[in-house]
Amino acid sequence: MNFELISQEIMNFIKKETESRKSDGVVLGISGGIDSTVLAYLAANAVGPENVKGLIMPDETVTPSSDIEDAIRICSILKIDSEKIYINKPKNSFIEVIEDTDNILLTGNLVARIRMCVLYYYSGLMGRLVVGSSNKTELMLGYFTKFGDGAADLLPLGDLYKTQLLGLAKYLEIPSSVIDKKSSARLWADQFTEDELGLPFIKLDHMLQLFESQNNLHFDIQDIAGEFPGLSLKAIQEVQQRIRNNQHKLTSPPICRISK
Repeated sequence: MNFELISQEIMNFIKKETESRKSDGVVLGISGGIDSTVLAYLAANAVGPENVKGLIMPDETVTPSSDIEDAIRICSILKIDSEKIYINKPKNSFIEVIEDTDNILLTGNLVARIRMCVLYYYSGLMGRLVVGSSNKTELMLGYFTKFGDGAADLLPLGDLYKTQLLGLAKYLEIPSSVIDKKSSARLWADQFTEDELGLPFIKLDHMLQLFESQNNLHFDIQDIAGEFPGLSLKAIQEVQQRIRNNQHKLTSPPICRISK
């Protein structure tokens, strides 16, 4: 891939959207991971570091100190203004007033939505757009929280698969401490993306590209099974089913149209 051209296209996109919406800049969450770091680099170059607000939103019970250190370092390298906001208090306050649960998925989704609320608070405060860091792998699989980390005004990385983002990160010379770490949304302890999805990104992305070339879901799995020796049909079917089950995340809520 031509990462110089790709990075320029993304920067042009951010700049154009910001100007056309008469925004004073952008706000983004910076986790210390690859996706948000790539986005921060491109956003700072697109609209100028003075017009980028980076929000570091760790959960003290989940986020490792190395993530916080990497996020602070990225903001320092790019010379963008940042805030560190621990989200434990709002999370715990919310849990106190509703039925407590041991369901880590519900609690994890709550964490993602609290982060979204913080982003949009600063968006309103500063008159800026929220730029999200969701990539194509996550979007196709529905691997994001609805109205949480999937909520944004722009998704500049949304047409790049995770493995392509890794290549872009290397092109941008992002610190190796960020590139080498295991991908995680940090919604609960010991959560890792590839473990949850059941396959490494290199296989997932290849599979998703084949799905896309076959008009997404309307094809016989046997047609692509030969591309994945040693992988069961059940594993491929599970990926296909995940895409089907999460289609609702990619569309607006349906409106009941009243007949006149």
